[in-house]
Amino acid sequence: MGMKRANGSGSVYKLKQRLHKPFKVVITVGWTDEGKRIRKCLGYFEKSKEAWDALSEYWHNPDRFNTKEVTFAQAWTWMIDEKRRQGVDIKKGKFSASKAKVKPIWNMPMQQIRLVHLQAIFDTYKNLGRSSHENLLKAINGAFKEAIKNDVINKNYASMVTLPPATKSTMHIPFSAAEIEILWQHTNIKLVRVILIYIYTGMRPIELYDIKIEDVHVKERYLIGGVKTAAGKNRIIPIANCILPFVIEIYAQALFIKSPTLLPKGYIPVRIDKSLQKLCTELGIGIHKRHDTRHTFITMAENDKMDEHILKDIVGHSHTGDVTHEVYTHKNTAQLIEAVDNLPTKFSLENVATM
Repeated sequence: MGMKRANGSGSVYKLKQRLHKPFKVVITVGWTDEGKRIRKCLGYFEKSKEAWDALSEYWHNPDRFNTKEVTFAQAWTWMIDEKRRQGVDIKKGKFSASKAKVKPIWNMPMQQIRLVHLQAIFDTYKNLGRSSHENLLKAINGAFKEAIKNDVINKNYASMVTLPPATKSTMHIPFSAAEIEILWQHTNIKLVRVILIYIYTGMRPIELYDIKIEDVHVKERYLIGGVKTAAGKNRIIPIANCILPFVIEIYAQALFIKSPTLLPKGYIPVRIDKSLQKLCTELGIGIHKRHDTRHTFITMAENDKMDEHILKDIVGHSHTGDVTHEVYTHKNTAQLIEAVDNLPTKFSLENVATM
């Protein structure tokens, strides 16, 4: 039986069948030549109040309920709005990069998009890295979920996409042992000192910029910082003895100018790739990118047989699934410092062959 509003303003009906969403919202969208109503269903709802609220919202914003015309672009907008409500950093979520890849479906009505359309996008970009595939899938999946929440569609084709096989990345190349020795021979250059700090801490490029001055503990030889993941945030980053003078120098300058962060503004360019490439050319070593330093630390640590749990703690990798570590293992700061102190600054022929 329907509960009616003013004539022509829509009705809510409770269906007799035992359904998960038994309340049906119906509106009048026109009349036949015989004077009969042309009705349109706005959706089905679990509770009566939800149905009436939807009907009221329709009269405030009827375009939202024209579900056949809702495009992927509109669903994307809903998804971005929801991410912002959740406090998600849109820029760090790589949504702009993903948006550029969904042009083939951007203006398509959501109700016309099928798995074949989504799969074609991933097949087109099959040569991207795994993280790019996952970011793209996360964005498309979010748009589909918002469309489902708004009763535009009832099936999430994004959940059925097959990602291309993960390929081993060749984007980041560790510094070789010979190249690291050359860096140690040129510590009079400011950028070299910063690169060596990166190499012997394993920090992500952005992490050094974000370390607050109060999180620098020079006497105790560790920093507190990190970004990106739960395991990576606010972790202890030990300072190897070999780079301690460089950290002390930067710390002193930061204190002198009252910098809020360890790395004073303008100390080195924020985007150091160009400066690093120029430096590599001047020193006669292979061309490197800033993230290569993190891969270099991990490679050195593995070659030095560093304890796997300590290595993960230092670089901020998750121990998910490692019950022994999560429950029983608690590495203290002294152990982390000892581990990085063991990393070489001079290399044997065996080291050179494995880096």
